[in-house]
Amino acid sequence: MCGIAGILNFKDTCLPLQNIRLMTQSMRHRGPDDEGIAVFGKSGKVLIRGGKNTPESVYESSVPYTPEDQFDGQVPSDAFLALGHTRLSILDLSAAGHQPMSTEDKRYWIVHNGEVYNFKEVRDLLLQKGESFTSNTDTEVILKAYRVWGPSCLDRFNGMWAFAIWDSHEKKLFCSRDRLGIKPFYYYQSENYFLFASDIKALIASRLYRASPDWEGIYHSMSFYCAPRPMTCFKGIKALEQAHWMKIDPIRKIITQRYWHIPVGETVYGRKESEWKEVYLETLQSAVKRRLVADVPVGVFLSGGVDSTTLAALASQQHSGIKAYTLTNGKEHPELDETSLARATAAMWPMEHVVDVIEQEEAMKYLMDMIRCHEEPFFSLSPNFMMCKTVAERDAKVVLWGLGPDELLCGYGRDNTVRLWSLARSFSGVLSRIPFRNGKLGKLKELSELKDVAETYLFGFSTFTEQNKKDLFRLPDSRHWNSFEVFKELYKLDDLSFKDPIEALGYFDTINYIGNHHLYRNDQFTMRFSLEGRFPFLDHELVELSSRMPSNLKVKKGVGKYMLKQVAKNFINKRNISSKKKGFGLPVGHWIQGALRNELEVGLDIVKKTGVMHEKAIEQTKTDFLTGKFPYHNRIWFLGALGLWLKEFGMEQG
Repeated sequence: MCGIAGILNFKDTCLPLQNIRLMTQSMRHRGPDDEGIAVFGKSGKVLIRGGKNTPESVYESSVPYTPEDQFDGQVPSDAFLALGHTRLSILDLSAAGHQPMSTEDKRYWIVHNGEVYNFKEVRDLLLQKGESFTSNTDTEVILKAYRVWGPSCLDRFNGMWAFAIWDSHEKKLFCSRDRLGIKPFYYYQSENYFLFASDIKALIASRLYRASPDWEGIYHSMSFYCAPRPMTCFKGIKALEQAHWMKIDPIRKIITQRYWHIPVGETVYGRKESEWKEVYLETLQSAVKRRLVADVPVGVFLSGGVDSTTLAALASQQHSGIKAYTLTNGKEHPELDETSLARATAAMWPMEHVVDVIEQEEAMKYLMDMIRCHEEPFFSLSPNFMMCKTVAERDAKVVLWGLGPDELLCGYGRDNTVRLWSLARSFSGVLSRIPFRNGKLGKLKELSELKDVAETYLFGFSTFTEQNKKDLFRLPDSRHWNSFEVFKELYKLDDLSFKDPIEALGYFDTINYIGNHHLYRNDQFTMRFSLEGRFPFLDHELVELSSRMPSNLKVKKGVGKYMLKQVAKNFINKRNISSKKKGFGLPVGHWIQGALRNELEVGLDIVKKTGVMHEKAIEQTKTDFLTGKFPYHNRIWFLGALGLWLKEFGMEQG
């Protein structure tokens, strides 16, 4: 788990070294254990610079970093490519894991962020093909696998990754992102440069890109929780999409290709429920086992929900004494407290249960840090930031998360919205005559106008409706923006044939809610505190299995996540199964009427000054919240956070 960066220079002038150094320095939180840079000249000369663990036995030319005023003169005069890396050491803590890493013939070079959990199995296959290894890292396995199999090596990996491999013979950069998009890969291409990094902040730090808001990306983020990938909220910056690889050469040619798909329309019927239960448990146990492999201690986040309690129980069976971390708001907001539920299962298994209290004042100190960490505007303040901070302070380095079942097994109850949509359509004639869109009847009217399950999903998912956004934005182009159309085009829904709405909802949540929002945010939070997050429920084998599961085993008699709950009965306290889902959160709605009110007003004023949105619509959104007409904080805080985001990244002028 690390930070990666690179600059490919399309100009004839020499690549300035300080730009790549600025990128790696901005990502030291991602990899505080080591740092490395490789600079490539067109003539074949390679300059290597390393941090405190640079392995001279591997790179004979490597030397420690020197001050910049002594460093630039040593850069190849024809330098056109630089690769940078910051390392969080998880596997093979020795200097042999230093990056950028090369093959012994110096043809292939890699910078890698993530973990390939089955690297030992892949290494055994490579040994049979005559490859040899000088480290016990998964990075070297990726590098040698690419040399042997090319892009098809990705099919053999089980894990999370974002990496770039430079082929010095073909003069091409091969980049890849894992199947679910757990690890990030951002890039920017101009006439002169191709930049990539693990953080958008690193692209900005390069000084080769000037931050500017992409208002269309912001418009859609108001529905998707962040800009739908490959789009971002920064003009010109894109994200390599999940399950894609990309090749770039020095003449600006870029090729991208998807290498994996979530199964659609492949439901497996004829298998008994007991058989499904057995294979689901076996696949989940294997996924957990893979993610316990590390040369540093591994912990687990433990709320009171079915997902995390089941995960903690299974992890403790394979890792006796594992630390399980629970966070609470204490007595201030008992409606968000799941401590007693977490303790109920923790007491059943050999785990060390650690409970920490997050005080309001403590969380408020990190407001702008959260805004910066989000990297894109967000409608709330995620408790995950404080969770990661607290756990990292206890010297944790790897932690398991229970993300996945709600999306894969229809745990959010989105099927209820689909049923309501079907009902509304049957009364569409009557509802069309209603002259307003507020209240319950107004919502039914909007539902009746939706065309299909995809639009119904996004309608129920979105913080802002399309009409809300049209009322807010005053840009001429915004009249033509439509998040429904983007959703269908982005995920090529016209080419897919779902067996039923439950399968469709699971697909939408997995590829959109997980792939666009959850994983992106969680990566930022964990790496902000040099913490590696792992997600057993998102093992691609378990995702494929869940996608092929009949819908009556995902939702049964109105109970979502039915199959997981059947499995969980043997591992967790029955209170964890029967209790209503709370979800650990920060009471943002309460705060913005008090402690956050000033920050909200500052953010709203910044948005107003951009001239992009109507001031009256902004004020109406605030009034709707304060008067209880729209009692949820999501809309008004998004607008306030948008202004604070513009300020934090120096884009107040819009």
